[in-house]
Formats: sequence, C-alpha cells, structure tokens
Amino acid sequence: MPIDVSPIRAAEFPVSSQYLYFNHAGVSPLPASAAEAGIRAYRRSRDEGAMPIRHWEGLIQETRGRFASIVGASPEEIAFVKSTSEGLSFVAAGFPWKEGDNLVTTNVEFPSNIYPWMRLQTRNVEVRMICAKDGWTRKEDLFAACDGKTRLITLSSVEFLSGFRNDLSSIGEYCQKNGIFFCVDGIQSLGVLPMDVKSFGIDAVSADSHKWLMGPDGIGGFYISRDVMDMIEPVILGWHSVKNRFDFDKYDFRMSPDAQRYEPGCMNTNALTVFNASMELLLSTGIDRIWERVRMLTDLIFEKARESGYEILSSEKPEDRSGIVTIRIPRVDNAALWKALQNRKVMCASRNGGIRLSPHFYNTPEEVEAAFDILREEKDKL
Repeated sequence: MPIDVSPIRAAEFPVSSQYLYFNHAGVSPLPASAAEAGIRAYRRSRDEGAMPIRHWEGLIQETRGRFASIVGASPEEIAFVKSTSEGLSFVAAGFPWKEGDNLVTTNVEFPSNIYPWMRLQTRNVEVRMICAKDGWTRKEDLFAACDGKTRLITLSSVEFLSGFRNDLSSIGEYCQKNGIFFCVDGIQSLGVLPMDVKSFGIDAVSADSHKWLMGPDGIGGFYISRDVMDMIEPVILGWHSVKNRFDFDKYDFRMSPDAQRYEPGCMNTNALTVFNASMELLLSTGIDRIWERVRMLTDLIFEKARESGYEILSSEKPEDRSGIVTIRIPRVDNAALWKALQNRKVMCASRNGGIRLSPHFYNTPEEVEAAFDILREEKDKL
C-alpha cells in the first residue's frame, strides 16, 4: 500500500515548511519524534545523572535490534560505531593480512572507503582500484581484477556521486564462491533501499546514521557476520570489549562472544536515543514502501530532467537505481547554479560537476516540480 505522507510530513518534518529538501544523500533533517527523544534524553541526564543505567541498557539493546532488522542480521552481529569510517577501519586494521595479499575496490568510492585500505600498502598489501566507466563499476571488471591473492572486495552499496547501485547479491555470491571477504559501505542505501546481508553474502557493513537513516551525526551501525567475527581482531579495546564487562573487580580478558567486542567503552546513549527513534519511524513505515515512494520521486526527477534537456549522470536502469539522481545542466556553471539553488532554499548537493538530488519518502511530486521550476529560473539568470 502506498504511503500517505501528509500526516507524516505534518508531524515529523517541519523542515518541509521552509525548504525543498533534496539532500538526504548528504545530511538528513531529524524527524521531530527523534529530536524530541534526544531532548528528553538530555533532560534525563541533566536531572538524574547516571541513575537510569537499566534504562540505558534497554535502549542500547533495542537500538541494536532495530539496526539488525534494517540490515537483515541478528542483534549479536551488530556493534555501534562513531562513523562509517570507523567500522571500515575495524575491518581494514583487524583483517589477517599476509604480505602479497590484495584487495579490490573502485575509483568512485567516498574517501571513507579508500583511506583505511590505502594505509595497508605499508604492509605490502596491494590495493587494486578499478576504473569506473560512465560513473559506475562493472562487476565483470571487478571480478577480472581478482586472483588467488585477493582476500577482500570493498564497495559502497550505492556510489555517492552517481547514485549507481552495485549488484551486491551477485558480488556477494562471487565472494562466497572464491573465499573473498565482502565489505560494504552502506551509508547511501540503508534506510531507503532494502538490505539483506545474509542473502547478499555480505560479511561486514558500516554506516553512519545521518543520511538516509535520518539519525544524528557521530553514531552508526556496524554489522559483522558471526561466520567471520573471529577473523577480524578488535584493534581498539576497553572495558566493554570483554565477556564479563561489568565485573570491574576482576580482570578477565575473554573477548565478548558477539559484536560488542568492537565497542571498547561507554555508549553515546543520547545519540543512540535519537538514532533509535529515527529507525523506529523508518521501520514502522516500511523500508520496502519507502523505496517504492522514493523510486516514484526519482522517476519524476528523471522525467523533468529529460524534458528540460539536462544531462543525466545517473543510470536509469531499474537494477542500477537508488535514491540519488545527478544531473548536469549544459552551458551553465553548475557550481554557481547550485549556490543559487541554496539561496532559494532548494537543498541539494554539488557533485561530479552537476547537481545531485536525493529525495526521501516524505518529499512530494509537487516539491520536485517546484525545485525544477526554481532551477530553470536560476539557470536563465546565469
């Protein structure tokens, strides 16, 4: 059943009364319920200090369960991280590399999914970077770069510049058949595109919450499969990393049997409160239904771009699509045009020499029409 967004917009997204907000691939506005949950949490900290520790533990586990539901995992396979970069770095630094090993990635990744791997070159691990064609990577090129020394493939679920959606299922199947670890930067898909790490054959996913998951900066989720958990050594340790974490009087260096081994210390419970509320809204709405609506909105963006004679830098093939559409307006300085759109309260991004639009489920066709009207007006001024 399609989503009736009118009551959701009114209750949850006051941002829509001020902006045409199409920058969810950058930073999403917080839903009102999530912001209010955060305010209550800070007030509780102010008024009660550390008294509600049982409440915190319950909150942490509830949030862990919600992130597990979004990626299709069990809560025991979920840890919380400060950023996408942190989770990816856990894999890069903790993997049992041997001299002469290699990993395969692409040259259109966000730097978060490049720098942790490039550092491995100091350990004589080769980073094989496939050149994208037309802004996205062919999986056949990816596979051709692999050999008997390839230990890991790392990709974004959705590429941040073009919005190209990688074929995670086929790549995961290839990795499983060839004994290759499959690591995914999920920040540009979680919350808008359905994810099933088990059926996709993914070993690890990391994603901050501030984009499509509509949470705050500085908190995110890290999935690591039980099948490979013992392979990835925790590189940052603390009191929370061990099995008997609350036995402060006895040192017992046995690692936590689950993904909490990657959480070295105290949780950012206030941020988790907001993240939890954001995921509650997404899950109650339904990720499948969210994607259905976002796909409808991106259909309209493609249509308006074609009608206007703009260059479309994103693939229009259904299997390649995501919530991102990047367009380039010919014979115009697109960076100047982006600044003009910002001044008119059309929130989007300047990427790849063009304009990147990324609607979420609460956006409307009328907002898309209005954004293109403003784009045309500002283009004609330049």
